[in-house]
Amino acid sequence: MNLKFILSGFLIVAFVFNVNAQTDDFSSLKKDLHTYIDVIHAKKSFSGEILVAKGEDIIFRESVGLAFVEHDLKIENGAKYRIASITKTFTGTLIALAQAENKLNVNDKANQYIEGLSDKFKDITIYQLLTHTSGLLHNEGIKDYWQIKSKLQLNNEQIISEINNLDLLFPPGSQMSYSSLGYYLLADILETVYQDDFQNILENKILKKLQMTETGVAYSQKIIPRMTSGYHLVTDDNLVVAPYRNYSMLKGAGDMYASSTDLLKWGNSFFSNKLLNEKTKALIFTANNAEKKNYGYGWFIKTEKPKKYYHGGGTWGYSSYIALYPEEKISIIILSNISTLPTESIANDIEKMVYDLPFEMPKVEKEISADSIDLRIYSGNFISDSGKMKLNIIHTKNGLFAQLAGNPPFEIYPKGNHQFFGKKVELEITFEVKDNVVSGLKVERMGQTFHFKKL
Repeated sequence: MNLKFILSGFLIVAFVFNVNAQTDDFSSLKKDLHTYIDVIHAKKSFSGEILVAKGEDIIFRESVGLAFVEHDLKIENGAKYRIASITKTFTGTLIALAQAENKLNVNDKANQYIEGLSDKFKDITIYQLLTHTSGLLHNEGIKDYWQIKSKLQLNNEQIISEINNLDLLFPPGSQMSYSSLGYYLLADILETVYQDDFQNILENKILKKLQMTETGVAYSQKIIPRMTSGYHLVTDDNLVVAPYRNYSMLKGAGDMYASSTDLLKWGNSFFSNKLLNEKTKALIFTANNAEKKNYGYGWFIKTEKPKKYYHGGGTWGYSSYIALYPEEKISIIILSNISTLPTESIANDIEKMVYDLPFEMPKVEKEISADSIDLRIYSGNFISDSGKMKLNIIHTKNGLFAQLAGNPPFEIYPKGNHQFFGKKVELEITFEVKDNVVSGLKVERMGQTFHFKKL
């Protein structure tokens, strides 16, 4: 990824021109994207929709996989998904709108708008909540969050009480640490200044104005038409129904749903200034630069070419990503009903294809028959040369499996000459064998090679 930005300024300009020059003919790009979505469906179990557009013109839009595995029902374009932390892009914009209406100032102390918030948080500003520099922990910082409290329907008083039990990671404004709890407090502030609930504020200030009829707040008990069912990829090919999560503690931080159609409207509103004027938009996309994280009002910001504003999202059963390229008015939108998929990595691949940057299309490896292979010789415990990683190779009647430390095992498949590969976990293992005895192995993954010796 970094190599492309070492190229000369001339080449970078040429790449940008390439995007603009293809306005009338994206046939080659469409073909590549079609191949790519099929490959990541096979290799990564991607299930969902990918949309690429230039302004309002859709270059590529395709869905793959199942909306409901139990009924073998295919996903159709325009289905709805939980968008998780992409919700923050809406909350950040609502705060910017509230400031434009003189309802608040982002330099105000947050506790003057939030009833019951502990005095130990008295120095936190609204701006620090926006840019994740408040010092607040993420949701996992709450005691028994995943085991108990993430499953409970909690009211505002109970959630504020949970936040009050936390200690700050650092003095406000001194560092950056991503915190959904900070965005919950921002939603609380919006409810105070508008004297309305977050859903109505979102509807009136953004969704109605942009005619986003396929977007809203997905309460945990709410049935939403055309919403895909969520699944979780446990191991290699093993999908399970996504564990239950209650979204009361994710108000303004991760409780929204949307379709790709509506997210395209959302992205284009920033290109066209349909919702915001230039002054307000500039506030949203000005990075705080804390620890070089480059976060604005609900958006990550990349200033190098190609410049982009982006955010990912992940929750039980769903993975999402949106990237906006303001100079070329390009949008990349990825929505999936499987957690936890590498959507940012997928988006980076698509970016390379769109900008005609160096890119190698991934391939689906083909396994050979294991009937004539004695898989038993490969089983055993291995340790890396550094002594920091342990790898178990497990033989069962169902095949050969690899397990790194305490992670779930996944199946590896023979490709010949003592070489095996993972289908969904992308790696290649080459065993060192002499006289039918294994002494070690080499693992190649994501451009890196690791050597293990047999214990």
